[in-house]
Amino acid sequence: MVNYFDNTHIDGKQLTPQQIADAIRHKKFGVDVREAMAQGLEYCMTQAQKVDKLESDLSNLDKRVTLLEVLPNEVTDIKESIGTINKQIDKLNLSVFGDGAAEISIDGQNDINNTKRAKGISIDYDNDKR
Repeated sequence: MVNYFDNTHIDGKQLTPQQIADAIRHKKFGVDVREAMAQGLEYCMTQAQKVDKLESDLSNLDKRVTLLEVLPNEVTDIKESIGTINKQIDKLNLSVFGDGAAEISIDGQNDINNTKRAKGISIDYDNDKR
């Protein structure tokens, strides 16, 4: 048997979920039952929106974690590339400056005698026509 013993009015008070359930079950007047039902629906919608926001945040975090997971592989690739580049620089240095060749500064700030430097480059364009 149902007992509608609560004849008090809600009068705009915001009810907790438990109070909403009690009001729907026990309020004597229809206006109070309808208000409790409306507040219950509003509460459910608010909670659903919070869940949607949390799902979106979780999805974004999952994407960020996925991006971070590949970072160690990229760092390894970069380290390998640096090693390859350093080897190529060593080969270039050996090719340019190796076998007793001396590095020559372009700005003239070294101690090498200027007589060892090239004085200039001359291009004979007429030579191409022959």
